[in-house]
Amino acid sequence: MIGHKGYVSACAGGFLDNQSSIVVVTGSTDKSIRVWNPHSGQMLLSSDGAHENTISALQWDDLIPDQFLSASWDHNAALWKLTQIEGATSMALVRRFCGHTGAVWTIVTMKDKPWVLTGSADLSIRMWDRYSGACLTTNAVHKGPVRGLVVLPRLYLASASNDGTMLISIINQESAQIQKVAEIRDVHLGHFIYTLSGKKEGNDYLMASGGEDRRLVLTRILNSGVDEFAQEILHPGTIWSVMYLPDGDIATACSDGTIRLFSTQRERLSSEQEKSEFESLASSQNISQDKVDVSKFENAAIALQEPGSKDGEQRVVRRGDSAEVHRWSASSSMWEKVGDVVGNPAMTPKGNVSYDWTFDVDAGNGREMKKLGYNRGEDPYIAAQRFIDENQLSPEFLDQISEFLIQQVGEHMPRALSSGDTLTGASRYVPRTTNIPANSSEVHGLGPAPIRDQNLPHVPWKGGFISFSHSDQSSRIMGKITQLNQDSPSLSEAELSDFEKKILPVLSQGQGQLSAHQHEILACLLFKPTQLSFPLIDIGTLLFHSVVPCRSDIFFFPVARLYVARQDGSCALLDYDNGVIIQRVIGEFKRSDASLATVILGLRFLCNLFVTPRAREAARK
Repeated sequence: MIGHKGYVSACAGGFLDNQSSIVVVTGSTDKSIRVWNPHSGQMLLSSDGAHENTISALQWDDLIPDQFLSASWDHNAALWKLTQIEGATSMALVRRFCGHTGAVWTIVTMKDKPWVLTGSADLSIRMWDRYSGACLTTNAVHKGPVRGLVVLPRLYLASASNDGTMLISIINQESAQIQKVAEIRDVHLGHFIYTLSGKKEGNDYLMASGGEDRRLVLTRILNSGVDEFAQEILHPGTIWSVMYLPDGDIATACSDGTIRLFSTQRERLSSEQEKSEFESLASSQNISQDKVDVSKFENAAIALQEPGSKDGEQRVVRRGDSAEVHRWSASSSMWEKVGDVVGNPAMTPKGNVSYDWTFDVDAGNGREMKKLGYNRGEDPYIAAQRFIDENQLSPEFLDQISEFLIQQVGEHMPRALSSGDTLTGASRYVPRTTNIPANSSEVHGLGPAPIRDQNLPHVPWKGGFISFSHSDQSSRIMGKITQLNQDSPSLSEAELSDFEKKILPVLSQGQGQLSAHQHEILACLLFKPTQLSFPLIDIGTLLFHSVVPCRSDIFFFPVARLYVARQDGSCALLDYDNGVIIQRVIGEFKRSDASLATVILGLRFLCNLFVTPRAREAARK
């Protein structure tokens, strides 16, 4: 079943037409929901823009047939109805559930009650009336994002959170309040819990949970409320999803790209050789951390309770005897694990190439952790591009990987690079040649040769056209605009405020309209003197169709990129002096002495020229 333009982030299945046909529903980072025939693999329908951000969860409706629910990073959940008439499948929105202030990570329904329950990154569990969409109660019993909910018999509810706890609560039928009755701590020894499933077994409840510590943990909740550890099974990677099947078996989905089944029925167990191979594979993934001083990092339980200051912020924390790297996601309001610090030095998985630093990174491709290698004095963009080429990843990861390297080993990079402005390229290290004898073993830290003089391996991207019409760097863009406006004033305080609160969100999200006055503000930014042009070009990719030029040059690389991806923005840039601005941007990154950062930003701008029809036609000419 192939068709999504982004990673498949959620999946559910159910029956239609009085259980006469089965369908599979998938959600993706491309914000769409798609319905499939699981037998033929045919896509029955696609609902693009079902949400305004990544689809994080899907759940078939337990109360009403032909319906399912979705949850998203856009802070909302929704109820949908599927209909099949003469072989044609249609999907209609029944209700939206709005009120969370963070990404909604999990959603469940109750078989005999008109209630929908959601768990969110805002640390709360909410209960909704499925018919009116009204929020009946908000319960904030967890201290971290709520990642899993399971409805149990007799109005009991199990929940799991990134705070490392699992709770058993009971729902008061009359007041619709959720009351905690049992709490199980350190189920995963302080690690995030990503998934939860459960079933009733006699008078007890048996819960299965999985998380970033690679363990499937089975916990028995006795009728008295006391919990008993039942079993744990180590996996080769992060466990993203776990489910009890109707026959009592457990299915797990692991980041190594494998679904595994576990059973208590001896006749269904795998051979001793297969079990030995699985255990060997799981134990081989343990990470060596030689020469890493873990004690210098703050404890994860404390450090990750404090929200990040900006989207993409990296933080290294200590968890037991290991060091982990986490990244702050503004859209989901939570820290997301990027990888584990491995050590220095280490070997890359391909060949016997030694690097000064290596990091284990979850590339988000559903496979094993990838090793990211970096050498002292190396341009991080080159190291990031090498990692992308070796693992055939999307070019969209380039900024995130290079920024991660800059933050982690910046003190060991060339001075100008580590202290440079990663948004605009100001004070950025520019690779240059060095005249060192061939037999010399001395390294002066001047860095590699210019990008055009290097024989860099390149694996062409085959995943379809990629545009760069969105940005998660709004705070950094605004900070740079404010700084440059102080040095060379062009906007008043009121105009700066308007740009920050109304214009930049429209550009960064790729949605919404701009007024004529807001276009004029953009024009004053985009057509500024040459010395301030680099940072705004990127925004200009979004602004092309809505700006009225009033200056003679581009002001910001990031703004230009965002602007040109808009219909009104691209028209404005094309109409201004026969497209001279576009020609100047292209000329800037084609210069022989252009830095790698300049080339990357320029190519993003060029990609966005193909987003709108008129700009695409002009680019072809």
